[in-house]
Amino acid sequence: MTRFSARPSRSVTGIAVGIAALALIALGGCEDKHIGRPCCLNADCTVTAQPTNVSVNSEALECPSRVCILPNQQKDSNGTGPFCTDSCSSDDDCADGETRAGGDAGNDTRCATGFVCRVVIPNLANVALSCQKVCTCKDFLDTNSNTKPLGCS
Repeated sequence: MTRFSARPSRSVTGIAVGIAALALIALGGCEDKHIGRPCCLNADCTVTAQPTNVSVNSEALECPSRVCILPNQQKDSNGTGPFCTDSCSSDDDCADGETRAGGDAGNDTRCATGFVCRVVIPNLANVALSCQKVCTCKDFLDTNSNTKPLGCS
């Protein structure tokens, strides 16, 4: 006599649970902070930064962190424009930042040389990431530059 059960076998249940667990791990991994995504320093994208001052928009809707920066230029920026950033604790946190394809500027204003974790935003009122390490484009930094802006200790 053959018995039929309404419940699935243990092996089918185990496989289903395993697949569900893998899906949760994949979806629950690191969120994409879109470091390096082009953004605007003001609502209509018309503000251009002064090369000696950092420019910050802490209400940039196109950035998951809401922070758009254009660092002060310690060197030629290769045509790099403002970009989304977020806090970091090491250069590894910035490794997946968006960069321009093949390093060719053309109309692409994304970072050409990659990102590092540095303090580049001075002590500014109403800017949550002031004096904190954020991912910044190496296009703006002198080699081995790790100097903190004024007002940051």
